[in-house]
Amino acid sequence: MLNYCGLRCLLYTNTVIISFVCYFTYVLCGGKIVKKNKFLLAITAIMCGCLQISIIIAVLVCPSIITDLISTFSFSDNGIIQDSASSNSNSDKSGNNRFFKNSNLLGFSKEVVIYNGITIDQGIKSNDQINDKAVQLTKTAKSDRERAKTLYTWVGSNIKYDDNKAEKVIYGKNSNDMPDGGAICAFNSKCGICFDKACLYVAMCRSIGLKVRLIGGEAYDGEKYVGHAWNQVYLSDENRWINVDTTFYDGGNYFDSNLFKKHNVDEIVGEW
Repeated sequence: MLNYCGLRCLLYTNTVIISFVCYFTYVLCGGKIVKKNKFLLAITAIMCGCLQISIIIAVLVCPSIITDLISTFSFSDNGIIQDSASSNSNSDKSGNNRFFKNSNLLGFSKEVVIYNGITIDQGIKSNDQINDKAVQLTKTAKSDRERAKTLYTWVGSNIKYDDNKAEKVIYGKNSNDMPDGGAICAFNSKCGICFDKACLYVAMCRSIGLKVRLIGGEAYDGEKYVGHAWNQVYLSDENRWINVDTTFYDGGNYFDSNLFKKHNVDEIVGEW
């Protein structure tokens, strides 16, 4: 459609230019025969040719630029990451530096939609297997910190980062073709992206009565800041919230450590 419109525009513009050049030359020639002013005619012909070349270039280049812009806006509108991040970063970048779309800090999960149209409520949805696993893992824990750390260790060491899924999400443009995500998906497949791992941590914390948050923001991947999702968990016996990032588990101690100085919180997406 863009090329067709561009060609019509080119033909119309050429007609206008040729008419203008003929009239311009006629006027400068004082209404005399053009062949008596061959030099002037040559100059105007060159000008006409340059204009036509410029128009042709514009017609060929502009459609691709416009198409790229349309794709970018559509990408962002679906809540889909625009620029790819290194798969080694174990994170996902949002083109507008917000990991989640349509978040409402007052409404929390009811207002939030992520990549493939999943609501936060769907993402953190649990089942008996997840609940039982969380209870089993923490049954001997003596404090909230110990319970939270146990879940962090299990999710971090058992749920692997899915580079293939991240690539599909990053480069996908149709939300209907996006892979499944969320806590149950990550638990069953034992893999996922940062959103999936953070949702699973939420589900497991809720099952044992730990207050937990889902955080959207940016994290430093060693080269640049990229869009990311992680958690905060409340330690009632210490009366404070701490940061927890199961996705970066293999990269160091991301349980209430100084490494979170390189995490920037954009929003508290949900609290349970």
